[in-house]
Amino acid sequence: MEEMYHSPLFRGIDKHTLESLLDGKCRVRDFSRGEIVAIQDQTYKSLFIVEKGTLRAEMTNREGIKAVIEDISAPRAVAPSFLFASKNKLPVTLTARSESTVVFIPKNVLLWLMKKDARVLENMLSGISDRCLFLSERVRLLQFGTIKSKLRSYFMEQKHNNGSSLFTIPHTQQELADTFGVTRPALARAIKQMEESGTIIRKGIRTYEFH
Repeated sequence: MEEMYHSPLFRGIDKHTLESLLDGKCRVRDFSRGEIVAIQDQTYKSLFIVEKGTLRAEMTNREGIKAVIEDISAPRAVAPSFLFASKNKLPVTLTARSESTVVFIPKNVLLWLMKKDARVLENMLSGISDRCLFLSERVRLLQFGTIKSKLRSYFMEQKHNNGSSLFTIPHTQQELADTFGVTRPALARAIKQMEESGTIIRKGIRTYEFH
């Protein structure tokens, strides 16, 4: 569980301390590409931490329309705030995008850890707060932004995540259209306009340079 020790949840806590605290208290499971890890609305009883690989989070509405919410890569935790909600249901379906390993830490064990070491509690609160800020910005963007402003924000996020103005995006145009709540043709037109203006330069099928 090497990657898990680098999770923001355990920032500031050395590996040997964590090993002694978690010894025999959590479960580890491997998932093949395309395998479902968890289903939307299932009861969330243990915190999921991605130890290896990437999980795709998708939300489905009552009409059966799916939207890609995000990809969650190691060593991030999955929806920690929902673990302690009064209705602790997972808001998304999680599917392995690659060969992945997930560590499951039961809620009671996590509570015990937070009492045992205040740094776990501080990191948990910090992570939840940062997530609230991210989701607030995402809601603002989806509700009030134009397609091009949504794309610009998305490309800025990819540039930041990759540490380079040249990057390969992890989503197809259809997945992006579903996420933004627009049609694929409308998204394609906006991308073409950004290419024509020089805001982005296409370098491959999903590879772009963003200015």
